[in-house]
Amino acid sequence: MSSSYENAVVAVALSDKKLEEVKQKYDHVFYHPDKEIPEEHLKVADIWYTDWAGLPACVTSLDQIPRTKILQLSSAGANNALSSAIMSSDEARKQIKVCSSSGMHVLSIPQYIVCNVINLYMKLQIQLHIARTESIWPARDRVVKEAGASGEAFPGNRFLMGKTVGLLGYGHIARETARLFQAFNCKIIAANSRGDRRAEDGYRIPGTGDEDGSIPEEFYSTNDEKSFQTFLSRCDILVASLPSTPQTTYMISQKQLESLPPGSIFVNVGRGDLVKSEYILGALESPKGLWGAVLDVTDPEPLPKGHPLFTHPNVIVTPHTSGSFEGYFDGGADVLIAQADRLKAGKDPLNFVDPAKGY
Repeated sequence: MSSSYENAVVAVALSDKKLEEVKQKYDHVFYHPDKEIPEEHLKVADIWYTDWAGLPACVTSLDQIPRTKILQLSSAGANNALSSAIMSSDEARKQIKVCSSSGMHVLSIPQYIVCNVINLYMKLQIQLHIARTESIWPARDRVVKEAGASGEAFPGNRFLMGKTVGLLGYGHIARETARLFQAFNCKIIAANSRGDRRAEDGYRIPGTGDEDGSIPEEFYSTNDEKSFQTFLSRCDILVASLPSTPQTTYMISQKQLESLPPGSIFVNVGRGDLVKSEYILGALESPKGLWGAVLDVTDPEPLPKGHPLFTHPNVIVTPHTSGSFEGYFDGGADVLIAQADRLKAGKDPLNFVDPAKGY
């Protein structure tokens, strides 16, 4: 290990086994899951492993952490850490590289996407609600009736075979989602900023994803209006996994949701400010396009009590929990371990987040 990265501060709770693995990679590991780090450890910290919020509240000045060069987050998003008081200055961003844990969430988010699309296709959200709230066997006719217009359009169970899944953004989560949907004989297309096929970069769990970008049959550009509209017009299932950036904020309009094929589903597991909630509701009530929605993120977030998306018969809303999984911080520690190998080899750190882009 290079002497410049010998001291790691871990400010989240790890299992004993994972903590020992981290200690095998760094000369000194200061373990402070309570986030109360003594000054003597602050002064020598080279790399940190923290939760989504970034450096703990005890760090109020760069003078306290003169050796810190890398802030490894446990989250895929870095906007909260980058907007914190300590990291908002140009000086801090020049000294410290913020790195995400993008790549580890393939363990949970892709399966959340697939299972909830299937839930809507099978009307399980209606069946489970009736069974759990009334303790009765839900009659098929009643399930269809309570599904409303969505039930009238498709009274029987729907199937994935032959459907076109469009991935808006083709990072780690989208690539693993593509791999899983491909197993159901779905057609896969994708859209990114340049409309090109790229190899997967950053941290990748072996056996997951789409390493060479070969799964989608076609790519479209989000920066080309005609290309993007063609992409949307093909998506029976539109899956958005984009970060929140100036370019993605309210990127999707109601008109675009209405331009999806009849019977389509919109899934958002990225950030809620991709589309206004009223646009989703408007598109669902329109006779065109959108049939259902799966929302793990919303605008605003959290949704206020009584918001109509909560009770819409063909919408599943969850409280930004698709990325949580058993042993979560241990999963992020694997990225920290991978960082050690990269740094020892003199390579740039994994998953560096460009402050200007937000990802």
